[in-house]
Amino acid sequence: MRRLGLAILLVSTLALAACGDTGGGGSSNTITMGGTSFTGNTTISIKAGDSVTFDDSNGGTHQLVTGTNGQFTAAAGAPSEFSSSTGILFNAGDKKTVTFPTAGTFQITCRFHPPMQATITVTS
Repeated sequence: MRRLGLAILLVSTLALAACGDTGGGGSSNTITMGGTSFTGNTTISIKAGDSVTFDDSNGGTHQLVTGTNGQFTAAAGAPSEFSSSTGILFNAGDKKTVTFPTAGTFQITCRFHPPMQATITVTS
C-alpha cells in the first residue's frame, strides 16, 4: 500500500513538472526586445491580474503602445501604462512589468519600429 502511495505521488509530481509555468509572472510571461524587433515569444496568454515583463536588456530605445504597425489604438481594458499614444518608453537595459487586469486580446506595437508586434491574450 505504501509503495502504491509513493508511486502515485511520484507520477503526480512528474506530471505537474511537465506542465511548466502557466502564468503568474514566470519566465514565459516575458517579452524580450532586440534592437529593432521582439525576440522569442511574442504571443502570451495569461489570466486577468497576471503580469507581463517587457525586457529591453538587449536593445535600444522603444515606445510600446496598444495598436499595430507602430500606430497607437486605444484598447478598452488595457493597462493604464498603455492608455495614451506615448505608451511606455524603454531605453536599452530597461525591464518593466505591466499587470493586465482585464480580460481581452491586446496588440502591442513599437512606435519607433512598426514591425514589432506582440499579442497578449488575457482570460478571466
